[in-house]
Amino acid sequence: MVYFLMKTRLDKESFDYFCGDLLFPNHIAMKNPNLGGGIALIWKNDVCMELINYTANHILVKVMEDDGFGWFLSGFYGWSKACQKVKSWELPHYIRSVVDGPWVCIGDFNAIQNSTKKLSKRQPQYSQIDAFCDALDHCQLQDLGFIGYKYTWNNKRPGDPNTRLRLDKAMATMGRRARFPFSSVTHLPPHALDHLPFLLQVQGRKKLRHKGQRGFKFEEAWLLSDECERVIKTAWETDSANVSDLGLAKQKIATCATELQAWGSSKAQPDSEEIKKLQKQLEVLNSTDLIEDSRAKFLMASRNLDALLLKQEIYWAQRARLSWLKHGDKNTKFFHSKASQRRRRNNIQSIKNDENKWVEEVEDIAGVAQDYF
Repeated sequence: MVYFLMKTRLDKESFDYFCGDLLFPNHIAMKNPNLGGGIALIWKNDVCMELINYTANHILVKVMEDDGFGWFLSGFYGWSKACQKVKSWELPHYIRSVVDGPWVCIGDFNAIQNSTKKLSKRQPQYSQIDAFCDALDHCQLQDLGFIGYKYTWNNKRPGDPNTRLRLDKAMATMGRRARFPFSSVTHLPPHALDHLPFLLQVQGRKKLRHKGQRGFKFEEAWLLSDECERVIKTAWETDSANVSDLGLAKQKIATCATELQAWGSSKAQPDSEEIKKLQKQLEVLNSTDLIEDSRAKFLMASRNLDALLLKQEIYWAQRARLSWLKHGDKNTKFFHSKASQRRRRNNIQSIKNDENKWVEEVEDIAGVAQDYF
């Protein structure tokens, strides 16, 4: 899996600071000093890539498949100002002179190929369209098409000033298309962005996974609900049999687990259908005429989607055992220690009681826990 990010406003040092905890250990980040923009390419260890070259507006890498087949991938960010558009035509020429094999170019080209790629009261600049098409022809790049809403950028202005363009694209040479004839590009919901992100799928195979029974696991997403504390408190205060402190602690923990499982079984897993529904709603709102009422609905749907996506992030982060997503610890030793802990059984060796003394016997530890709660 590879991501190409644009308008990051982050140079390499800032990217390392703010994004160093992402699940993508490999990255290249570029930004011109004292300017906006900024681009980054991030990928996982299972993707074999070699950096070829880069500028503040492109990153070129060579991707090696498992069978030894190699192809080139470039992330491209075109110049937005009219006086600099010529640079957007010259840069692909330069990349093409370096590439000696199948090539895919993705990104925001800040240009359109014909007038159907623009929805606006203002006419497109046909000289820019011609220059862009000439650059694509010279580089032998062909549009891979798309699935979804046709415009990838919206200036979000209501009424006549509203403009929508298809600026973000995936292009490929014939050699690359012949190798992966079933590649597809899908425009994703815009959410809080003025650009639509898009997904380029090269190959997709679903692997069947056999699910076995799993024991009780506390879901961190439950903490987002105010009801969670009430369920735990009610379960803990339930009367138990007259047993030792250790037995009583075990009973109360088991009761809490049972009650939490019954209450939260449908609350931890993110509501995928509701997420899809909100994403579809945002896509529809993004495609309609922008007025104050639709703007308010867009903001409300975005807030609701934010809440569900946070729940989804917590859900999957916990399954990946990524406690750093919450704690923000970027120390490498932390990850080694977490990996080492998973090799050992969870064990409380000692605990401090209310008299400020350490106790080590199992019964004494259970008694401290019981008294505390």
